Amino acid sequence: MEYFEDYDDIENLPTIRNMPPVRPYRPEKVGRKEKKRFDRNQLVEQQDEIREYEFTYKASRHERTWILDSLGMFHDMQWFSDVLRIVKGGKEASVYQCESAPGSPVEQRFIAAKVYRPRRFRNLRNDHIYREGRAELDESGLPIYREKMIKALQQKSDYGREIMHTSWLEHEYQTMQILHAAGADVPAPYASGNNAILMEFIGDEWGAAPTLNSVDLEQQEARILFERVVSNIELFLANQRVHADLSAYNILYWEGDIVLIDFPQAISPFENQSAFLIFERDMLRICEYFISRGVEIDAAELSNKLWQAYKYRKVPEFSLEYLDEESQADREYWNEITG
Repeated sequence: MEYFEDYDDIENLPTIRNMPPVRPYRPEKVGRKEKKRFDRNQLVEQQDEIREYEFTYKASRHERTWILDSLGMFHDMQWFSDVLRIVKGGKEASVYQCESAPGSPVEQRFIAAKVYRPRRFRNLRNDHIYREGRAELDESGLPIYREKMIKALQQKSDYGREIMHTSWLEHEYQTMQILHAAGADVPAPYASGNNAILMEFIGDEWGAAPTLNSVDLEQQEARILFERVVSNIELFLANQRVHADLSAYNILYWEGDIVLIDFPQAISPFENQSAFLIFERDMLRICEYFISRGVEIDAAELSNKLWQAYKYRKVPEFSLEYLDEESQADREYWNEITG
């Protein structure tokens, strides 16, 4: 019910990036002095519409509200016709398998919809590690310059947290656009907005592709796939991106190929002061998996080789702006370097 009330005014619809060419009907604007009258019949019609808005996936009442609020606009714009199942439930977001609607902007039968968890349930305490040096983005994916929004971010108000939430999502969408355009093995991003990202679905009518950690590989295939992963890592570095959470849990395996997923925390090797340490952690995790499958790798040597190939700085430049006066660790570090 709240979903339809929130978006009754077409002028206040949430921004949807990469909209299909056919836009929804736009009613005439109501004059400033003309007041909208409460229409009980319209309220009943809206309630009936909610009851008829059924999907194959039978979610709980709270999850259903979350899905409607996040994906309802995409459904109305005919990106998809049905939510078939949940394929991944995580602490930050859930991914649903959706069936494309007739006339959908994409030709594939299925679409993956990544829906971020409600802002009040997300834990933002450690996000600063990945946000360092990163521009905050608005719902259109543009850097934020408005003084009101910047102030809200600095004060970490409820509004500021909403902005951070939107920026986190838009950063993932932009990263996927950059990497997919560069030829990396990542899902094709279709659209973003209103707490969700639509992207290419990897799998079939029975469900999503499994993650690499659940696949039992022979040594020969493991070696081939490891080389493919390294090729993607090099492509990321060439496009100034480090995955920052890479492991066998974030790689899909499908019909002998791999697809790397989950990029909200991706960082820039230039702008993040901890970039090499984060990259080294990524490499260690992924190497440990392939070593367990019989592939001989020196994770530390490979990390250094790849990083140096792109001439990225291993030791961050010191800058006062990166110190937090309220942090005991930062105060100790300052005392150490100043004697």
